[in-house]
Amino acid sequence: MLFRSNIQGKSFTSTSDYRLKDNITSLNLTNYSIDGLKPVHYQLKETGKEQIGLIAHELQEEYPFLVEGEKDSEKFQSVNYIGLIGVLIKEIQLLKKQTTNLQMELQEIKNEQKKLK
Repeated sequence: MLFRSNIQGKSFTSTSDYRLKDNITSLNLTNYSIDGLKPVHYQLKETGKEQIGLIAHELQEEYPFLVEGEKDSEKFQSVNYIGLIGVLIKEIQLLKKQTTNLQMELQEIKNEQKKLK
């Protein structure tokens, strides 16, 4: 039995008010990273529609709190993709910082080369 439900709208918001949250800490990429995730391209069996995403039980190995249900149980598993956004943002921030540092180092090397000429 597949679930056939699409939600469409001009926008979607998820409640994220600080007053609803406890134990707030900065995300540590030592504990949370996208490195172990295995994105896949697939077609839905029921519709044949192409999708890109993750396999729930594989994500559950890395982020059990972002997956509802258990592998091979009667009910299908579901993924909280919105929960991955924080990890993706943190990874992008790290990459931007590394890129900026590398650009600065490269500029220093170029400046040193000019001085040597």
